[in-house]
Amino acid sequence: MSHPVNNFDFWRISAAALVLVSHQFPLLGKSAPALMPGVTLGVVGVFIFFAVSGFLVTQSWLSDPHAVRFVQRRFLRIWPALFVVTLATALVMGPLVSELPVAEYFAKAETHRYFKVLLLNIRYELPGVFLSNPYPRAVNGSLWSIPVEVRWYWVTLFAGLLGLLRVRAAVLVSMLALAVYHFWIYGAESNPARNYGIEYGLFFVYGACLQLYRSAWENRSLLFALPLAAVAALFLVLGQPLVALWVCLPFAVIATGVASTPVLCRAGRFGDFSYGFYIYAFPIQQLAIWGTSASLSLPAYLALSAVFTTLLALLSWHLVEKPALRLKPSRTRLLYSPSAAA
Repeated sequence: MSHPVNNFDFWRISAAALVLVSHQFPLLGKSAPALMPGVTLGVVGVFIFFAVSGFLVTQSWLSDPHAVRFVQRRFLRIWPALFVVTLATALVMGPLVSELPVAEYFAKAETHRYFKVLLLNIRYELPGVFLSNPYPRAVNGSLWSIPVEVRWYWVTLFAGLLGLLRVRAAVLVSMLALAVYHFWIYGAESNPARNYGIEYGLFFVYGACLQLYRSAWENRSLLFALPLAAVAALFLVLGQPLVALWVCLPFAVIATGVASTPVLCRAGRFGDFSYGFYIYAFPIQQLAIWGTSASLSLPAYLALSAVFTTLLALLSWHLVEKPALRLKPSRTRLLYSPSAAA
């Protein structure tokens, strides 16, 4: 299975690491540092994931616009690893950590309901698990983003089936209209009820637009980066840092992601373990805190969690994800030409 030589692995691994670092603070009962109201390092990490996903998932559809094969690829990327982490959490870690007797643990309806995670009905608690942790009960708080991302996979599929992805101007206008609604009509920066489906979706659609317009910017990225930086600076001056971040972050990530930079392009030489890192980090962090009675320093927990999460993520990639991806249906010949789209 060939591996692309670009910088996207670096960005995905960095995004997963940002989420781990950000989560470590509340898991120890501390406030996570925020770059702006409501935007922690972890939020930035998920923004990066969604931008990269929008870019690559759109590329997948354009390379092979076939609904069944598209769904198969998305399923094989998400569910095998999710299945294993769900079983490992509920059937191995849960009974070992729970304060309940094993028989009672498995008899609880809460344990049975946890498997709804596999239907993307995310559950965060298992009976008797992590009750004494500074951030009690939460087993895997990272999984919330997976249903959100999968919904945007469906949006991509239906947009593709309707032919909208071949009318790139329509996608761009739709993204800008959604941004106007979210940032100014809904008032995302001041509204306490954050609409995460739209907020993260805007980063996904931005990535999709960058794929659709790839021929326009790829060889002249600096020419596009300068006006985007100016627009972002303007929104910062106007007191809208979230808009500024949305304007510049996806382009910065994608423009550098498609490149092949020495050192950075080798980030994935051991495999694309970023997804495994993302879904295993939270339970590993909670387990480390539980096992040491929250007695270590924050840097010590970061180091401990990073090491064990990386090991599990590598195992997940080589034993679960990579074998599953070998089952992906083969692509048809690339029929899409960005320059031909309206």
